[in-house]
Amino acid sequence: MQNLLPFLQSGWMRRSATRFVKEHPLLRYVRLIQPETRLWGREPGTLPSFLVIGAQRSGSTFLHDYLALNTSARPSPLQKEVHYFDNKFYKSLRWYAKFFESLEGEEAKAKNFESSPGYLYHPAVPKRVKRCLPDVKAVAVLRDPVERSISQYKWIRQCGLETRGPVEAFRDDAQRIDQETNGRSLRRFDDPLHFDFRHFHHGYLRRSLYHVQLRRWLRHFPAAQLRIVSSSTLFERPGEVVSELATFLDISDDGTSRRDAINQNTSSSEINVPAEAREIAYTHLADVESKVRAVVSPDMVVGDTLHLGQRSTR
Repeated sequence: MQNLLPFLQSGWMRRSATRFVKEHPLLRYVRLIQPETRLWGREPGTLPSFLVIGAQRSGSTFLHDYLALNTSARPSPLQKEVHYFDNKFYKSLRWYAKFFESLEGEEAKAKNFESSPGYLYHPAVPKRVKRCLPDVKAVAVLRDPVERSISQYKWIRQCGLETRGPVEAFRDDAQRIDQETNGRSLRRFDDPLHFDFRHFHHGYLRRSLYHVQLRRWLRHFPAAQLRIVSSSTLFERPGEVVSELATFLDISDDGTSRRDAINQNTSSSEINVPAEAREIAYTHLADVESKVRAVVSPDMVVGDTLHLGQRSTR
């Protein structure tokens, strides 16, 4: 019994139980009464002034940690990814505010922020954010769409959420790619309790359709509230990127460029992705960069230019 209690209280056990309830179609309504013990006794804090919205496996964790270490931006002390606007919107805004500290009496440049990479991808998130945080600013980190898809596949395999080989997984997702612009399909996501396991975890190619996702955000927010940075620029010149973002976000940058304690979430190199799987991804994602350029205005891009590193189409 003494060994059982620490196991039941462990982060792994808590995450596993939460995942089971969240992802089981017959148990999703249990989420309405699932207790959040971490929030017991916490008062609501100051809501975020900006969000790092993704893309997944593109450098959002690096940016989150870099901002937390080198600027006056304050992340949630409880967790990096709250996932309120994509997976927990059935909770109240007061519940969400409890994840943040109160900034009352703090310096004006102190700003709370959150990073959840699903916010760029989830179809209903932009309008939810607009309803709750109309003045919020958002930052998206974009990576070569094919390399991002491959990295996601490896990561999901590592997490035990994928058992198929990459060719089968990519082919299956390619058959669903049109759902990202299908109004009838997208309306399902308006239900806060709706959770599509394959969409969330197995959308390898779909998560790389940045132009589709950015159009959704721009339907609800002006370009002046959005910024885009390529992951290559972020990793090569993080100090310059954060300095430019600091001006946009109205936060102070101490200029120290500390990189200790930054988690880059590398995926396993032991998982092989053959050329056939890569070709499937190239076939469906070859023109993403050019389409993104057609969607965003130059003043939305952080750094010299938007370069996602895609190879030339044949």
